[in-house]
Amino acid sequence: MTLYHGEEVLAIKPEWNKSVRVTLQNNRAVHTSTLMYAIGRVGATQSLNLHAVELKPDERGRLTVNEHFQTAIPHIYAVGDVVGFPALASTSMQQGRHAACHAFGHPERTDTSLLPYGIYAIPEISMVGRNEEELRQVEMPYGVGIARYEEIARGQLIGDETGMLKLLFHRHTRHLLGVHAIGEGATELIHIGQAVMAFHGKIDYFIDTVFNYPTLAECYKVAALDGMNRSPRTWIPCL
Repeated sequence: MTLYHGEEVLAIKPEWNKSVRVTLQNNRAVHTSTLMYAIGRVGATQSLNLHAVELKPDERGRLTVNEHFQTAIPHIYAVGDVVGFPALASTSMQQGRHAACHAFGHPERTDTSLLPYGIYAIPEISMVGRNEEELRQVEMPYGVGIARYEEIARGQLIGDETGMLKLLFHRHTRHLLGVHAIGEGATELIHIGQAVMAFHGKIDYFIDTVFNYPTLAECYKVAALDGMNRSPRTWIPCL
């Protein structure tokens, strides 16, 4: 394996013998039979003839829209990859529904602060709500509760001993602010926290409710108890 650090790719060109030639910034050429490269997502707008309606995408082919997904021309809407982040199938479908409802005067409300994100890697990664960096930036007093799959019977049964679930909550009110999960079934598990946040729930819900046993959902109860144990005991008098 050869690693090139601090390089910039200037050109990629297929060769006559089905190989690929990659020209680097220092004019060094790399020849290979297979090339994989990632440059981020771009909006597939080149063939839409946008100039005919005087819509101008940015340098990555994306269109600017308002909260109802209207472009600079109010009766033209855009959703999905062509409007940029988060460019997920789930969010794009909801954006389309919101745009259609708005176009026909039907009230529709999408809480963009509660969009779940899922990465279908091995292990899966998923999150909803805010992360610790965002909470620190707004100086929000928050607490953390963590449950590890190795502590949960279901985690031991499926052999995933590295997965974990993390809850972020307001340190004083205990309202749930964010959920982060990595491990088997993380993209499914995240929806429980999403529902609780949608109804402005507290981590007390996870402590007071009963989860099927053995399930990964039990992580919520363990994480909530962990978070509660880390928090100041307001009911214990100071000596």
